[in-house]
Amino acid sequence: MISVHEPEPITRAAAVASLPRSTPRNLLEAVSRYRAILTKVTQQAAQEDAPTVASYLGLSMTNYYIKRRGERPFNYADVARLVERYGNDDDRAELQTFFKARDGLYSWLQNSPIPLVEFRRLLGLQHYRDLARRGTHPDTWRLDDLEKIGQFLAQVGQL
Repeated sequence: MISVHEPEPITRAAAVASLPRSTPRNLLEAVSRYRAILTKVTQQAAQEDAPTVASYLGLSMTNYYIKRRGERPFNYADVARLVERYGNDDDRAELQTFFKARDGLYSWLQNSPIPLVEFRRLLGLQHYRDLARRGTHPDTWRLDDLEKIGQFLAQVGQL
């Protein structure tokens, strides 16, 4: 008779022990700094005349006003252009740090001991492909989703 040994499920304590401590904090810090940069550059852009900024971003006036009012968020490319025009060297460095954290997040999640299904459920995604798409297209990460993942990882790390 052959005995089959089932692998033990990963407990939360084992998952916590193998998580690098710096990732949740770095992700939350990067997201909060990105929000601060976004606020700063949009305020500076609002002081300049709207047609100039809209043409610089390649947006129609309607889309520019919709984004400036907050009805729809500026995408990452818009923010990168705004930082290029209105930001200083520190803002550019912080933006690059954010992009590195965002771009490497999916591969980090794949290598973490926490199953991807937990992250999919946390974000309210219906299918795995919705989460996997963020690995190949990191510009599809929503800022709120990054913040949720950072808070979840920080919470798990504190247990």
